[in-house]
Amino acid sequence: MTQVAIGAAIGEGFALVRRQPLAVLAWGVLQMLLTAVVWWFYMPIYLGSLRISLPPAGGGRPPLDPAALQHLMQMEGYSILVGLVSMATQMVVYAAVFRAVLHPEQSRFGYLRLGMSELYLCVLAVGAYFAFSIGLAVVMIPIFIVVAILAAVHAVAAAVVFAVIAVVAVFLGLIYLALRYSMVGPMIVADGQFHFAESWRLTRGRVLPLLGLAVVLFLMLLAAEAVIFGVLLLVGGGALMATVGGLDHLRDFLLGPPAAVLGRLAPFLVVFAVVWAPFVGVIYALFGAPWARVYRDLSQGDISTTFA
Repeated sequence: MTQVAIGAAIGEGFALVRRQPLAVLAWGVLQMLLTAVVWWFYMPIYLGSLRISLPPAGGGRPPLDPAALQHLMQMEGYSILVGLVSMATQMVVYAAVFRAVLHPEQSRFGYLRLGMSELYLCVLAVGAYFAFSIGLAVVMIPIFIVVAILAAVHAVAAAVVFAVIAVVAVFLGLIYLALRYSMVGPMIVADGQFHFAESWRLTRGRVLPLLGLAVVLFLMLLAAEAVIFGVLLLVGGGALMATVGGLDHLRDFLLGPPAAVLGRLAPFLVVFAVVWAPFVGVIYALFGAPWARVYRDLSQGDISTTFA
């Protein structure tokens, strides 16, 4: 049985960055452009909502501002749109990453497409979200009932032990299911079809190596984000404080006219986008390519998982 090579899978992401640097950059630029468009409309609403969330300069509760309240309600509605746009963009880019590994000859437009594979990945993401939410509710309700019963009979220690064990078991179960179906995405890009049963069969006996791969990728993400966010916070935060005149003036600045706030923030946002876009593209490559590499290796080693 073909085994999962964690080192080779992780190395595939770095190799992809070296082979296709312009495509990787295009993935980050696409994400930044769509994010910029969304936030260009979203930011004034967000700034308006601050009027009912930030306390007055003298302390106490902020006054009720009907206009700010309207902004807050609009923000709730736009947040759904922002989430959908973000999810769709991520699926398009991850499809490009999978395609770069599985079909390297299809390099036009930085491997980016708008087709059935992208649509199926969006359907997969939405379906996974609802399945997770519903499944979690179905599993957690009985757990809460048992904990409540134990607490009612003053078996507090038993309730705590049961709750901890149950939550850990649910968490491990969700991870197990995610790993068993982790090949569905690359399979969709490979041949444009859903392969839930095939993913389950292909990952049988390989959960622990897949878990190891996921843990290594997660730790890499934490390290990369800590470095990047630390640099941006120190440099960007210092520049912002210098622009607004210090922390004491930040509140008044944020509560100013949205157009004026955006105008003064625009240079910082542009610099942030220029710095952040390559990083986002690399992150997509490093975290998408390993799963496509694993699928490619496993499918080549198991003729039963080669599809027409």
